[in-house]
Formats: sequence, structure tokens, C-alpha cells
Amino acid sequence: MKAARQVVAVSLVLAAAGCMTGAQTFEQDLAYQRWKRCDTFTTITLQRIDTDGRVVVLSRTPDQYPFLRCMADQAREQQKSKPNLVVPEPTVNLRPH
Repeated sequence: MKAARQVVAVSLVLAAAGCMTGAQTFEQDLAYQRWKRCDTFTTITLQRIDTDGRVVVLSRTPDQYPFLRCMADQAREQQKSKPNLVVPEPTVNLRPH
């Protein structure tokens, strides 16, 4: 009986965790599209995409500016079909050399 309750409890926890991790906001989906189009710089690493659509990356200085230009270009492209879309600026955290 106790083992059955543990199995049920573990199943519920796993199901809840799956629901929480699988749900992305519309803004995150669009941010992920921008990220995939600009994921061409070897020194840029994705840290996370916030629920408001902000892309947070780790970078080394040389690639930071071309990456930010790419992300701005992609944001403008998305705004052509979604004029009211608010796209937060990406956050670039510099990592030591």
C-alpha cells in the first residue's frame, strides 16, 4: 500500500514538472525563433529565454555586436507581421577571456 502511494506521488510530481517545463509563452516562442536565426557565433552561448521574450546570452566582446545586430534585424522582421509586438533587448553577459 505504501509503495503504491509513493508511485502515485512520484507520478504526480513528474507530471506537474512536465507541464511546467513544456509550457512556453508566445513571446518565448518568438524569441527562440530569433535565437535560432542568430545562433551562428561560436562565442555566443544561450543562457535562457525569459517569459517576456528576452534572450539572455553569454558572450565574448568581438561577437557581441554582430549578434545584437542580427537579433535586432530578426525582431524587425517579426514586427512586420505583428506590428504591436514588443521585443525586449537581448541581455549580453560578458564572460572572461
